[in-house]
Amino acid sequence: MPEFIIIYHGFDQPDSKEAGEAARGRWAKWMQDLGENIVNFGTPFKAPTIIGKDGSTRAGGLSGYSVVKAESMDAAMEIAKACPHLEMGEVEVAELVAFKME
Repeated sequence: MPEFIIIYHGFDQPDSKEAGEAARGRWAKWMQDLGENIVNFGTPFKAPTIIGKDGSTRAGGLSGYSVVKAESMDAAMEIAKACPHLEMGEVEVAELVAFKME
């Protein structure tokens, strides 16, 4: 089954401890609901920085990723549409391509 990366963009911090706990609960439920379709829970990113070809730097917009299995891009998009990150930012979905070094 193909694997897809869900890349998280943007992030609004919860405004209270309770809101943070509620958000973590929604993430836990989403991951649990994915069952065997979750390949890699992923990780959040801290302070991403983009480096230009001229060496200049600027703040990046990535905030994390997860990897899931799905039958198709449409199925992966449905998984992403249920992601709790959409409450605080955007998500991007791409199919991972197997790459072999020869």
